[in-house]
Amino acid sequence: MSILRIAALLAVVVAASAQTGAPTGAGPGSAGPLQTFDVPTTGKPQTVYILNRVVKPGESIGKHYHNGVEITQVIAGDWQLMVDGWETHVYHAGDSFLIPREIPHDGKSVGTTDAVLAVTYVLDKGAPLRVDCPDKTGICGK
Repeated sequence: MSILRIAALLAVVVAASAQTGAPTGAGPGSAGPLQTFDVPTTGKPQTVYILNRVVKPGESIGKHYHNGVEITQVIAGDWQLMVDGWETHVYHAGDSFLIPREIPHDGKSVGTTDAVLAVTYVLDKGAPLRVDCPDKTGICGK
């Protein structure tokens, strides 16, 4: 999926949120949401996980996918994201991205300092945080 298609999808999501009466003000001291995303439900209960990751320069996290949605903000450093079917993209401090359910992806710290990420997962209740792609070819079996 090209960056233009992703941007168009995000624009539709943001426009839809505005049309449905989603809150526009985040309160004092906040610049408001970086992005919004309506999480599609699968009919299963969902669990939200919020965590930080610190990845050393040159380190990769390994190809994997999630049984749910990942939403990440780059807090510091430079983060290269490789997603199956998308162009590779480098995100910088302040940027954010989302990865849809069960889409294989990998990330790598590509700057000269640690990449610090604030990661939020919305996963099926009881699902692992990640499902690794063990095949050396990088093919994920689901």
